[in-house]
Amino acid sequence: MRARLLLLILLAGVAFTTPSSAQKRDDFIALQRDVAQLQDQMKQLQKSQDDKMAALTALVQQALDASGKVSANISTLQSSLTTSLTEQQGKVVAPVAVLSTKVDQMSDDFRGVRENVQELSKSLTRMDAKLEDISTIVRNINIPPPAPPPTPVNASAPQPPPGMTAESQFELARRDYSSGKDELAMNELLDYLKYFPMTENAPRAEYTIGLIYDRAKQFEDAIKAFDAVVTKFPENQYSSEAAYMKGADMMKAGRRSDAAEEFKDFLATYPGSDNAPRAREHLRELGVSPAAAKTKPQVKKRP
Repeated sequence: MRARLLLLILLAGVAFTTPSSAQKRDDFIALQRDVAQLQDQMKQLQKSQDDKMAALTALVQQALDASGKVSANISTLQSSLTTSLTEQQGKVVAPVAVLSTKVDQMSDDFRGVRENVQELSKSLTRMDAKLEDISTIVRNINIPPPAPPPTPVNASAPQPPPGMTAESQFELARRDYSSGKDELAMNELLDYLKYFPMTENAPRAEYTIGLIYDRAKQFEDAIKAFDAVVTKFPENQYSSEAAYMKGADMMKAGRRSDAAEEFKDFLATYPGSDNAPRAREHLRELGVSPAAAKTKPQVKKRP
């Protein structure tokens, strides 16, 4: 369009000029040559623009293709990531649920263990009481038991309730004491001494009463009970134990002087007792030399 417009303008200009015919022909030929050159330049310019447009179109197409690939890759990556996250969530949720169940089970198990431990603690307390009783018996097992004193016939002595015997009452008290039922055992032992004061197990019953008071930290009452064993039953196998426990409870009660005298008497009366080394140690704690205790012959005391 531009070339044609330019050609018309040139032709119009030539038509209005008035040179000679030869001059007109030469000018016209020159004009045709210029127009031809101009057309070539226009074609080259058009071709250059077409090439640039084609290159630009190719670049745009490449960019679009690359963008499409990137979009496809992003979609694939997103799909893969979503699938992976779903799988991981499924793998994690199941173990967590199982772990939660196991934690609940462990909590129940711990509760059961705690209850078992409490029950075991009670059983150990009862066993400790039994072991204490057994230890007392073992320490005195080498002392030959004396012949049981004859039961005096006393019309004024209280009669036991129907069905109560010395053996059954003592066994009941011993069992309750071993189980840690001190209050119940105390009442049963007091009934035993009330109705069977001079039987074979009377010294042991009196000694056990002292142990109950000692365990309750009622040291003055324990001292009286142990003194009753030594006073009423001096030739019994429990006399040595009672004499030692009397001195020990005097120490616990803060009666240091009385405890020292009691330990000295104990060593003088029972020098071969298993408790003699402990009595000497107590004397050293009280600031008294064990050598101060002199052996003296045992004299049977009467109530």
